[in-house]
Amino acid sequence: MNGRTTSIARRIAWSQQWKKFWRILWQTVILFVVAVAVWCVAAAQGLDVPLTRGTEFYIQIADDSPHTFSDVVLADPGSALNLLQHGGENPCAGDVIFHMGDKTADMGAFLFWLGFCLECLTALRLLFWLLSCFRATARVRKYLRPIDDIAQVTESISAHGFDESKFHSLEEAIDHLNGASPDEQLHVGDSDLAGLENAVNNLIVRMHAGYRQQVRFVDDASHELRTPIAVIQGYADMLDRWGKTDEKVLNESIRAIRTEAEHMKTLVEQLLFLARGDAGRQELKLEDTDLAALVREVYEESRMIDPAHEYAADLAAPVPVRADPALLKQAVRILADNARKYSPAGTRITLRAYMDGPDACADVQDNGIGISPEDAPKMFDRFFRADAARKADDKGSGLGLSIARWIVSRHGGHFQVRSYEGVGTRVTLILPGESKKS
Repeated sequence: MNGRTTSIARRIAWSQQWKKFWRILWQTVILFVVAVAVWCVAAAQGLDVPLTRGTEFYIQIADDSPHTFSDVVLADPGSALNLLQHGGENPCAGDVIFHMGDKTADMGAFLFWLGFCLECLTALRLLFWLLSCFRATARVRKYLRPIDDIAQVTESISAHGFDESKFHSLEEAIDHLNGASPDEQLHVGDSDLAGLENAVNNLIVRMHAGYRQQVRFVDDASHELRTPIAVIQGYADMLDRWGKTDEKVLNESIRAIRTEAEHMKTLVEQLLFLARGDAGRQELKLEDTDLAALVREVYEESRMIDPAHEYAADLAAPVPVRADPALLKQAVRILADNARKYSPAGTRITLRAYMDGPDACADVQDNGIGISPEDAPKMFDRFFRADAARKADDKGSGLGLSIARWIVSRHGGHFQVRSYEGVGTRVTLILPGESKKS
């Protein structure tokens, strides 16, 4: 290690050692005071003198003359003993007497052995302290060695410098990148820049993937919006030609325009939700929630707005989760709406909520058209709709399940799907327990 690091280590070490030294002295004094106080209380009990407030006792210390002494009077037993000092020789056994009321006890022997033990203990601790002083600097230097190594490597790199031609090669390689080609990669051909080259290539791959996803999303959104706009435009033209005089055409046009406008409103709201989610502006307001209560609310709503189907509920209580209740309820409602759209009238739709070990689960099961094995992996993709789904509901946008997947994934959960064509589908929403989240 260099001299500067050694100097820092020495200052830190001696600062710590002086703190230890004073701590040893203070601990010795405190131990002496506590031991004397305990002995006084025990002596008072041995003399059968009740310890009450105002009870006066004192310690008498004799000097070399048998006719003179000094004493210390304590106001009450709870006061700390003052340090006793006198001008004669050190007291020995029989020279210190503890008075309490009209009774006395010999304190000299106790003080003699207490002082002897404290002197031995303090001397031993100071000996170990002195030995640790020689090793303190080495210990601090050991802790500072990684920092010193980093500093030395940094100085070495700074002193060595960097070949400017490498920078020029990197700039030329970046300039020749073709951003329009998805397979374009950065190639410098320098081993020193291999790590930077790999990082840039990985970034290019992710940027192209995000760009393709964005283009596909815009194309799909434009396609979905084009249909209702065309319908509204067509009925507006028909109103302009015949609706002024034909009441039947007028009523039909108003109904169609209102329906398509509602469809466009729903589609735009879904697009805005996903856009806010992709941009990180859709925040979760997490709180302790009962998943079974949310599923029950969706069950009651579905029975009220959809009398064409038979609804059943199998709800365990409670199913505690840490979630955003509004968004989680929206995800369950999307599953129930899909079951309603793709199930024949009169069939049963079952909603469940239960605990599966540490996981909280909610599933919606229908007896509808089902999903083919090749379409099942894509059912949560944006704007994806199987052919059978398009025939069953030509007003769907293909964004509902994408929104549900976004909500559940933000909660750390996932979906499980089991479906058979012509038999039905069961979609299970699974939120992991706290141990799996961590």
